[in-house]
Amino acid sequence: MRLTIEMFTMVIAITISTILLASIISSSNQIYTAHDFYDVVANRIEDSNYSEEIIENCKQEAQNKGYDLTIKDVTLNDESPSKFIKLSYKIEYPIFGMFDERFTKEAEVKGYAR
Repeated sequence: MRLTIEMFTMVIAITISTILLASIISSSNQIYTAHDFYDVVANRIEDSNYSEEIIENCKQEAQNKGYDLTIKDVTLNDESPSKFIKLSYKIEYPIFGMFDERFTKEAEVKGYAR
C-alpha cells in the first residue's frame, strides 16, 4: 500500500512539474518572438533608408500580430537619421489558463534604428 501512495505522489509531482515547465517554455517563446520581430523591424527601417511606407507597413504588421509599435523620429542632423523604436507586447502565462484565469504581463523592447 505504501508503494502505491509513493508512486501516485511521484506521478502527480511529475505532472505538475511538466505543466510548469511547459508554461515557462511557452512564455519564453512569446518573448523570443517579440524580440525577433523587433529586430526585423529595426533592420527593415535601416535598410529602407527610413522610408515612411516601410514604417507604416511595419506598424500594420505589428498590429496584426498583436503588438503595439511606436516609431519616433529623433534625428539630430540630416547626415545621420535616427528613429526610436518601442515595441510593446503582452506575455500570457498558460498555467493560469487551467484555472480560468488570464494572467498577462506587459513588456517592452526599446531601441534605435540608426
